[in-house]
Amino acid sequence: MDVLILWTLGMWAVQLLIVWLIYRMQGRRMTWGQYILPCAALLGGAIVVMISIDIGGWNGIGYALLGVSLGTAGMLTLITVVIAELVLRRRGRN
Repeated sequence: MDVLILWTLGMWAVQLLIVWLIYRMQGRRMTWGQYILPCAALLGGAIVVMISIDIGGWNGIGYALLGVSLGTAGMLTLITVVIAELVLRRRGRN
């Protein structure tokens, strides 16, 4: 279970790095591009979980855990991006 938690945190860190790079490339402005990656990760996690149901057995459980981890990382990234957007709007930077 520790590996799953570390995997989730690692994916979250990579997604935040990508969102930060998009933020820097856009000239320090929040755009719709920052919201696509977390939503895609969340949707991808849901798709992996649905596919794992068809696989069944122990392999299906493994894929389901991977899908849940991907979806969780996507949700954490989406929450972080929304909080960052609110903070930047409050500071008047956007």
